[in-house]
Amino acid sequence: MGFRDIEDFNHALLAKQAWRVLNNPNSLLARIYKGRELLKKGLIRSIGNGRSTYVWSQSWIMDECPRRPINKQREIDVNLRVESLLDETHQWNVEKLQTLFPENEVTRIRQLQVGNIADKDIWAFSDNGSYTVKSGFKLASLAKETEEVLSVVSRPGSLELKRKIWKVATTPKIRNFLWRAASGALAVAERLNTRGLNVDVRCKLCKLAPESIEHVLFQCAMAQEIWSLADVTIPKPQRVAIPWILWTIWKNRNCLIYADTQESLVNQVQQALEEARLWEEVNGKDEEVPSMQGISAVSKKWEPPMAGFVKCNFHSNWRNASLHSGVAFLVRDQQGNVLHHARDAITFSPNRLTAELRCLIWILRSLRDLGYQEIVCSSDCHELMEAVMKPLGWPRYRLLLQEISVLCGSFHSVAFETESAHSNMVAREISKSVLRDGRFQFYLALGGPALLHHLIVREAS
Repeated sequence: MGFRDIEDFNHALLAKQAWRVLNNPNSLLARIYKGRELLKKGLIRSIGNGRSTYVWSQSWIMDECPRRPINKQREIDVNLRVESLLDETHQWNVEKLQTLFPENEVTRIRQLQVGNIADKDIWAFSDNGSYTVKSGFKLASLAKETEEVLSVVSRPGSLELKRKIWKVATTPKIRNFLWRAASGALAVAERLNTRGLNVDVRCKLCKLAPESIEHVLFQCAMAQEIWSLADVTIPKPQRVAIPWILWTIWKNRNCLIYADTQESLVNQVQQALEEARLWEEVNGKDEEVPSMQGISAVSKKWEPPMAGFVKCNFHSNWRNASLHSGVAFLVRDQQGNVLHHARDAITFSPNRLTAELRCLIWILRSLRDLGYQEIVCSSDCHELMEAVMKPLGWPRYRLLLQEISVLCGSFHSVAFETESAHSNMVAREISKSVLRDGRFQFYLALGGPALLHHLIVREAS
């Protein structure tokens, strides 16, 4: 292969060196490149005003991973921006959405919050939209395992087998173990190598064959000895005990490798058979759930506000993304007297935190219109309070949080307080009545609801 001049030669040499570096998994540049690719996979476009997001070429819809929307028409405008899907009030133009997207995609898009704020890339795999090492590692692990697990999943009958595992007559712990074994998710040498650990693949017990889950549970000499002791081919009790015997083999393998200890195999098999027999005896009987007593069951009491302030307890009763949410608030003074209470229904929200934030916006508007100036807002939703107090850590909800911040400027003083569910029972009960009793009509009233008078007195006492 010839080069026209020294410059061509240098370019070829640099390209060859770059190829070697990128293909060396231990090089710093290769790791930075992989980290960059991982970050790109995990980012999603959070829509605000839609001016800087292209409809068909950028990922702004979230399923299991970020994706672009599904088009309904064959011919598309590649330069179309999300801004053009909004109407003059900065809300979704439903008629245009129905023209461009399938019906289920229209429903998904309408759940996204939009408003007069710039679009932004956020991390798609955390609740608050900020990157965390845990979520990044989880995404990297899933991406690395996808190709390896596909071979297991694609085996004939694999999905049917895993479905049947959840119906096996055994304890939940052993069913989980069996499902992980069928899914290739147990830490045997074969699977550890797919995670880049480069361990010795030979079985550490028999030193004869590669360590796979099939080898550990059935082919290894230790496993064969346990199976021979159990003799599962003859009577029913041994056949019923197969899940416990598999679990015994796995536990025995781990004890030998990690603790260098081993109980008598005869004792292990007898214990497995006895556990299976006992489980059969109690199977089908409802276990009594002990009532929560003691200090852990004692909830914080409702605390009155400071002099000059009123306290507003509120709650949003969110069930799922396809239903309305019931919202309610209760305003009380320092003596615990109810000044106002209100109830309403809000349209569907994609998750509970969105419903809680929308509920808080409704409350702040209501309290402003009622003329309150010194207020304490109390909720039992810890995520809501964290998002309000640290909005920069929750970029996914920045549109709603910005609106809350603007509304807070309408008051002389605003404080936020986290309640326990027990000390927020009145607001919870009122909000639950919206969906439970079909009370979708908004109302605002002086004092508290008569039906909950006893609960109001008990909560404030």
